[in-house]
Amino acid sequence: MAARADSPAHDAAARPSFFARIMSRLRGDAAAVETAAAPPPDVAASPGTGEEVPPLDALAVRQWLWGEGFTIPGNADYVLKLAKPLAPNPAMSLLDVAAGLGGAARAIAHAFDTYVTGLERDHEIAQRGMALSVAHGRQKRAPISAFDPEAFELKPGAFDGILARGATYMVQDKERFMRVLILGLKPHGAVVLTDYVLDPTLADRPELGLWTALQPHKPSLWTVQQYVDCFKSLGFEVHITEDVTHDFKQQIILGWDHLIQTVDIKSLPRAHKLVVVSEAERWVKTIMALDAGVVKAYRFYVVAGSTRPPLSSIKKGGK
Repeated sequence: MAARADSPAHDAAARPSFFARIMSRLRGDAAAVETAAAPPPDVAASPGTGEEVPPLDALAVRQWLWGEGFTIPGNADYVLKLAKPLAPNPAMSLLDVAAGLGGAARAIAHAFDTYVTGLERDHEIAQRGMALSVAHGRQKRAPISAFDPEAFELKPGAFDGILARGATYMVQDKERFMRVLILGLKPHGAVVLTDYVLDPTLADRPELGLWTALQPHKPSLWTVQQYVDCFKSLGFEVHITEDVTHDFKQQIILGWDHLIQTVDIKSLPRAHKLVVVSEAERWVKTIMALDAGVVKAYRFYVVAGSTRPPLSSIKKGGK
């Protein structure tokens, strides 16, 4: 979505007031949303009708922000731009190693008529992602399946390129993860990885703890230098190391700007408002951590060199 001339994404100082406006609109009847007893989790009453409506979950809200199948900051246009260095074409086979609901995989498969295999660590999300691929007729071009990022393997030389958005910050054994990726690449295959990185000098700031508590799995953050050293030790050629924190924060803001323009918040059932409020608070705390500098968003573009680790080292845990 293109930002309007008066979009808050153009002005970093506008973020606090922008989210205050969001929270105010979400709460609407603030007392009702905050103090009323929550209805059963599988039932919500539609305002004015008293009819039961389906429950709302965080994944649905995130798709309101960034589009169907997209659950982290960035819509289809953003993903296609991010994947451009992989030079997708119909003869290629790509891997999305943090597929979520498969929005990125389907967007790339559709735009470039290529095959994109999606892997997602949450089994329920993977099932929902595959259902969306089936619904869009992309079950062969963009299949989504579950995997364990701490113990997975890839067929050697299976992929021309790999997209990894937010794929590693909750992985404990990152070195093994990277070893598996390079094993799965064809000669001179490339990886585009975007993720949170740590500034260890600010690790005691409270914003880091608030952000960490929101994550579905315990984060294990690396510094930029740790990523670079790991890539090089595994035979990757590091072509791009870029701080994309500003762009990442902008995608968060644009998503919420889109939501408040397209979703009739006042008409939502009270239980649904609570879900949206909770999601807004999650991203407020993320922006706080990014603004404080305790975590940053980075983009890495690396290419597999002529040497790669033996399969035996990966099966033994990459040590």
